Amino acid sequence: MGDVPIKKLKLVASDFHVGGGKHLPDGGVNYLEDFHHEDAFVEFLDHHTGGAFAECEVELVLNGDFFNHLQVDPSDPSPEIVDEAAAVARTRRILDGHPTLFAALRRFADSPLRSVTFVLGNHDPGLLFAAVHRLLQDAIGPRTKVVIGRYRFDGVLVEHGNQYFADNAYDVRRYFLTENLPSPVVNLPWGSFFVIHYLNKVKRERPYFDKIYPFKHYLRWALIHDTLFALRSVFRIVFYFIWLRFRRDPHRRSSFVKTLQILKEVPVSPRLDREAKKILLSERDTHVVVFGHTHHAVFRQFAPGKFYVNTGLWNEQISLEISDPGRVVRLTYAALEYDEQGRITPHLREWKGSHKMIEEL
Repeated sequence: MGDVPIKKLKLVASDFHVGGGKHLPDGGVNYLEDFHHEDAFVEFLDHHTGGAFAECEVELVLNGDFFNHLQVDPSDPSPEIVDEAAAVARTRRILDGHPTLFAALRRFADSPLRSVTFVLGNHDPGLLFAAVHRLLQDAIGPRTKVVIGRYRFDGVLVEHGNQYFADNAYDVRRYFLTENLPSPVVNLPWGSFFVIHYLNKVKRERPYFDKIYPFKHYLRWALIHDTLFALRSVFRIVFYFIWLRFRRDPHRRSSFVKTLQILKEVPVSPRLDREAKKILLSERDTHVVVFGHTHHAVFRQFAPGKFYVNTGLWNEQISLEISDPGRVVRLTYAALEYDEQGRITPHLREWKGSHKMIEEL
């Protein structure tokens, strides 16, 4: 960090996918829980509240998918319905399932110098409700806020990134559905229904299913070594896509054009470099773009003073890349450091923390 003390800092991280906790109410294992690095994140927060940061103005920006409102409890009878009551209940369940984590967030925000900002992602649609905002302020502190869409400050644009993909984009003209419904429900993207109705069932059999990349390598391997499961999975995906496209349901809206857009994106590996470059080169006053969503950390400079950072994720992945095979855990984040003149220097960093003799697997 250099010898010059930092007086102002923005920390941006994304894609924690914090669910209902490791265990179900009956004591069983919650196979939908993806966040298992709570101790590391608590240490990360505490590190930025003392020492060299004791007098530093620090804002923690959790850039989408911090909460996982789509994968809280396998016994939820209606996970596709996200109305205000369901959003509050699932958020409470997440708070109760991770008491140490939210106690650390409250300690972090317990100072006029520090604040916490949540940005909407495709996995935490509950953030669209004001009642959830109030619940988070009660749990973490009054210097907690929620941003829907793009978060701009000092030449920086922070956005989760899901809006650039047809399967995970919200309809910003209609966040809520109300027709023939007792209360407004979130107009979820297609991908959210895919997670709820397909992926959650598959994870019961193969908990690692959504952590593998590149997925096409895994599918080839599974067709040979796990043939029945692979064929069944492909059939389920095709059947589910057709079923969801033509099923009439007051809790969702879709269109044929949207379906074609989703099909067009299926073979494409999700990246946001092109979108970041377009923003940076077309917007004179934007100097840093920070995305998440793709789960792959990126740092690129597209022109002098024009930077793109993708913050990666705080979950483990299973890499089938020849250059980097095996279980991968990289707790990456963006650090935006202000100098004395208010200029920002962006960094992509990996949190290592202190040495641990034992890690729960």
